Amino acid sequence: MIQRTNDAEPNDGAAKTNVEKQIKRNEENMPNYITHVGFDKIQNEIENIQKLLKGDVAKKIGEARALGDLKENAEYHAMKDKQRLLATRMEELSQMLSGAEIIENLDLPAGKVTVGKKVYLRNLDKDRMDIYTILGPVESDVDNDIISYETPIARQLMMKEEGETVDVQVPIGTIRYKIEKIEPYDPADINQKSDDPLPF
Repeated sequence: MIQRTNDAEPNDGAAKTNVEKQIKRNEENMPNYITHVGFDKIQNEIENIQKLLKGDVAKKIGEARALGDLKENAEYHAMKDKQRLLATRMEELSQMLSGAEIIENLDLPAGKVTVGKKVYLRNLDKDRMDIYTILGPVESDVDNDIISYETPIARQLMMKEEGETVDVQVPIGTIRYKIEKIEPYDPADINQKSDDPLPF
């Protein structure tokens, strides 16, 4: 029976955000792997923000400024706040694409666990199938079993082959896995929504 599990990868939503992690990776010169789907999604959001900043937002700021008395001009200050929010969001998105390496452009070995692969693992202790998609940190989504190649479980599985048995160390102890199948990631598994809605 195929079943999702949270045994191996606890949800660390309270930890650093993807943006903060990407800044740290940039400083450490670590690879920033991302799928073409994720890259295009982020790039499109950046372009939409740029259009808003140059178009509607700039226009409304100009109209509010024309009303005079900027100190007491609530509409002007509200639009400036929205302008700052959009600019901050655009900077966050730009950090996510900094030094990006498109997974589909990599020469990945077939039949081995690498970034960009969907891995079917039989948990030999509980006789169930755990399925993980291994991508870059920007697209990791533990709730949907998409994990970063930097996570402990992914690192311990790297370059292993179908049929191998692997003892994976996790916070709760050791999980014995047999690698049943390895295949390229499925773009349909990636959440197509932006992490955060535009603040305007």
